[in-house]
Amino acid sequence: MSRTRRNLCEQVVHDLGGRIVSGGIDPGDAIPQEWTLCERMGVSRTVIREAIKSLAAKGLIESRAKRGTIVRPTNDWNHLDPDVISWRARSDESGQNLIRLTEFRQAVEPKAAAMAAERASTTELERIGEAWEEMDRTAGNDVEAFLAADIRFHTEIMQATGNPFFSPVANVIGASLEASLRVTNCLPPDNIPSVPLHEKVLRALVDHRPMAAHDAMLSMLLDAAKRIERAIQKTADANEDHRSTPRDG
Repeated sequence: MSRTRRNLCEQVVHDLGGRIVSGGIDPGDAIPQEWTLCERMGVSRTVIREAIKSLAAKGLIESRAKRGTIVRPTNDWNHLDPDVISWRARSDESGQNLIRLTEFRQAVEPKAAAMAAERASTTELERIGEAWEEMDRTAGNDVEAFLAADIRFHTEIMQATGNPFFSPVANVIGASLEASLRVTNCLPPDNIPSVPLHEKVLRALVDHRPMAAHDAMLSMLLDAAKRIERAIQKTADANEDHRSTPRDG
């Protein structure tokens, strides 16, 4: 596939996939016909067909006799797919998807931290430590750099479990961190309190203390969940105040 066609295909996938995930097309409903999508998006039938194959691989759509291509039930979607995670995060106005992501992390990451404390090599521990050092360096001055280091910290722990089935969870962690930090840590100083919480995890890993690593990770995630809930409630209260404020005229 040529680079230009690949780019067009990716654009169609993101446009149509984002529309499906955000509720623009309900499960059980058919997506627009091929010629309609070609005309609307200004691409060839080949591009549309490739995009549809990609969306089908993500579990979002399927072909049905006499009905065309329909949106599959939400439970059939590949919720660990990076694009699906990203689309859901962008359309998460209520914050409920972010809360679910955090719940998932609470169920998985403490166990992963305990396994990493038992199994991590010296090189893997060094990489986790380097990620923490970057978090510490950027916490008060660079939100984007802090986010990248935070994602790296958690991803390296997943890798250090030595279990390849943890790798896809890194997609969930990255999307969750990006969404949550944009809700709770909009300003660089907001990131500073989380640095010592991550350091506790790091110290437990370096000391090869599985239960301490488990508990430190769980404590950190519970703290994040509380901050997320407070931020969501604050936004909801602000929106309610805005709606109830009388307007001139």
